[in-house]
Order: sequence, then structure tokens, then C-alpha cells
Amino acid sequence: MGPGRFHYSSNVKDNRALDIRYDLLLPFEESILGGKREISISRHETCGACHGSGAKSSNSITECTQCRGQGRSMKSQRTPFGIVSQISSCLNCDGSGKIITEHCPSCDGSGKVQVERSIQVDIPGGIEDGSAIRITGGGSVDKQRGVSGDLYIFVCVEEKQGIHREGLDLCSDVTIDCTDAILGTTVKVETIEGLRDLYIPPGTQPGEKLKIVQLGARDIKRPNHRGDHNFVIKVKIPKNISDQARSLVEDLAALKGTRGISVPGDETIDQGNLRNRSHHSSAGKKSSFWGSVRNLFR
Repeated sequence: MGPGRFHYSSNVKDNRALDIRYDLLLPFEESILGGKREISISRHETCGACHGSGAKSSNSITECTQCRGQGRSMKSQRTPFGIVSQISSCLNCDGSGKIITEHCPSCDGSGKVQVERSIQVDIPGGIEDGSAIRITGGGSVDKQRGVSGDLYIFVCVEEKQGIHREGLDLCSDVTIDCTDAILGTTVKVETIEGLRDLYIPPGTQPGEKLKIVQLGARDIKRPNHRGDHNFVIKVKIPKNISDQARSLVEDLAALKGTRGISVPGDETIDQGNLRNRSHHSSAGKKSSFWGSVRNLFR
């Protein structure tokens, strides 16, 4: 076309305009375990009456007189660097090269209609709050350009009272009596898979973490891998106790100060010596003593 520079520009719409956003509220348990959801979306699709042409019939379409059916126009401009030619979409026909004389009554000439569609969505186990699920081709459809947008499902996870997430692990607080911390016990705890037994070993300290393995969130990248459910132990210390309970606690304090007597919960306890002394005649009295302490603080 001779010396100079050639520049081409087009007003082709960004495909992102065909994308659809859907906000999905998920229960905490479903975000951890995953599942299936059926959602209803509203999107644009090609008009079935005119097949996307926007015209009432084929006779309602004529060639654009300004671009002569090319859909684009060229402008040339002389510059110090030579002649620069710029090609742009025809403004008269919006780049289609055609003029519609009578619009389709179903879509009013747009070539598209808005429809409601139900879509089944797979929720991956372990999905986090704020994550997005992309469904390619699930957005609006532009048949004339032969493209479809994508559907983006943004997940908002509901909070669950008593359980929160830290990475793949779940965390909860468990409150027990001081006697249970000393003597040990088994308590029922809530998990995302229902109630489970949690063993509290004797001598459990306040703030100590116990866990039930493989009851946490699933790993999206490794679906067979799961985190754990951690339980932070909170020990409840009574503020007001009876005279009888106070007397038993004072007896406990005296026992801890007595040489050669081991008390459950004492960090210096010797398991071997306890086994060697298990035949001692006072074993029954000790059991009775600790049973009384446990019952008074319940």
C-alpha cells in the first residue's frame, strides 16, 4: 500500500463482558466435606427466533452503504514520518457490514435473550471462604462471535459456633472440671461428622491441645488428605466451694507436700513407683478420696 505505517484497531467487545458472577453461601460443614449444589443463573443466550441476527427475516437485512459491507473503514493521515493509515470498525453498522431494516420482535434486534438456567455445581471439599469456582463456558453466549463467557461462583462460608478453621485443621475449645484434668476422663465433642469421644489423659494442663486425626478439612489439591481437629483444653476452676470440698482440697495440698506420696497431676510423678506401690493397703482409701474430690466438683 506504499510507504508509511499501518495501524489496525477494532471495537471487538471484551469476552469478559460475557462472564457471570454468582455469590454462593455455603454452610461450614459443606465447605469442609464438599458436595453438590444446583444453582439458578440468569444469562444471555442467542435468540432462537432470529438465530442471533437481530432481524425479523433475511429480507430485513441490507448491506451497509458506508462501508459497503466490509464492516470497517480506513482513514489515511500524512505525518512527518509518512502516511499513516488507520482501519477502524464502521460506526454506521457497528462493524457488522449489515443494516437491519426491521428488528426481530423476540429480542428487539439485539440477537440475544435473557434466560434462566439451572446448573449443577461440584463443591470441592476444603474450599475456603472467598474462593471462586470457575465453570468455563457457563456465562452468557454470543453466537455471532462464536464465544461464551465463564461462570464464576464466589464462595462465602458461614461461621460455625464452636469450630473455626486454621489451614486444613479445625479448632475448638473444650472446658473440663479441674478434677477431670487431674484424673482424666472421656468427653463428647462436636465435630463436622457428629459427636465423637475425646480422651482426656490424667494430668492434662490448661491450654494443652488434644486432637482427633483426619477430621479436619480436605486438601483440594490432594483430596485423600485431611487435616486434624484440634481441641484446646480449658480447665474450669470453681469460685465458690463447700466446706467439705475445701477440706478435701486442703487434704490434697497436704498429700502433695508429703514425701513419698504421689498425686495424679504432679509433674514429678513416677509411673514405675506407682505400679510398685499398687499393692499397698491404702490403695482403696486413695481411690475413695479421689472419687470424693471428683464428685464434689461436678
